Amino acid sequence: MKVTNTSQSRQGVHTTDGVVFIHPGQSRDVELTAAGEKFIDASDDLSIEGRTRKAAKPAATGERETPAE
Repeated sequence: MKVTNTSQSRQGVHTTDGVVFIHPGQSRDVELTAAGEKFIDASDDLSIEGRTRKAAKPAATGERETPAE
């Protein structure tokens, strides 16, 4: 999988060959472990080519919803 680092710092990802570091703005072709893939899916700074992000959670407004009765 092609993983891209969009952050301003070096990022490490878990691959089947061990931890691989990706420098800012760079991409690497790697074979991810299940944990590595889960980490990237949760990260705002790393992306897997061709994969779309899940919808972001809406920002909290500070008001609590009351349960429907």
